[in-house]
Amino acid sequence: MGTIFILFIIFGLLILGGFAVLIAFVIKKATTPKTKEFIENEKETMRQNVLKDRKKLDPHKAEMYRYVTDAMVFNYTKAVTYAKLSGLIFNENRKAIVAFERIERGMHTKGHLVAMTKKQEFFYEFTGLEATFYVDDVLLGRFDKAGTIYNANNQPIGRAKHPIKASFDLHLFKTTHHRLGEGLFPLQLHGRQLATINVAPNYDDIGLVSSVTSVFEELGFGTPIITLTDIPTQEEEKWLLAFAIFETAFHGNWLIP
Repeated sequence: MGTIFILFIIFGLLILGGFAVLIAFVIKKATTPKTKEFIENEKETMRQNVLKDRKKLDPHKAEMYRYVTDAMVFNYTKAVTYAKLSGLIFNENRKAIVAFERIERGMHTKGHLVAMTKKQEFFYEFTGLEATFYVDDVLLGRFDKAGTIYNANNQPIGRAKHPIKASFDLHLFKTTHHRLGEGLFPLQLHGRQLATINVAPNYDDIGLVSSVTSVFEELGFGTPIITLTDIPTQEEEKWLLAFAIFETAFHGNWLIP
């Protein structure tokens, strides 16, 4: 009896030891910085994936930043060391106008996002709530945690501070979703308020949404992200579209809290 008990203890220790090794391996893999070559290969794979979905998009229109809404459908993949979101963003007429893919890993939401309209390509690098924007492979600028916007020369040119998002479910006769916090925030560029940005809904609280009809009719989404308060320059139009896409594709679904 004693021998069997000892064997059980040894067996249990081996299992615990195996779990400890596995957990240590996952943590190490998740926290070890990826090489530049790895990131470039991953970005190219993402770009090729988005190019396939680009064929589904409606033609590019003038002032496209006006047409990007908070309505999207997506696929979500969660692996051991990373999470991926791929999807389409729609206009008010339920036509897909943006395709995107986003990957992030680690404890601090570090990752990148590739997005395309019919004519333009956008690339985003982000860590937490800081992000750098590229348009057609050209650096547009970045914004930091405080919401300060910097141009490609690293000069401050404006501000866009995203409000804190929080939500809860209310269970009475049916489950309803409620969001706390401001529903919009100002985008200031070059000394004036250029637009307001509508905060995207929390898709991650709602669950996987693959039906365009349910997004618009059941959830009631489809609100344009950008509301102009002044006339933009050509350069500012790039910022408007970049922020509109980022709001839905990034803030619309949190992969790693």
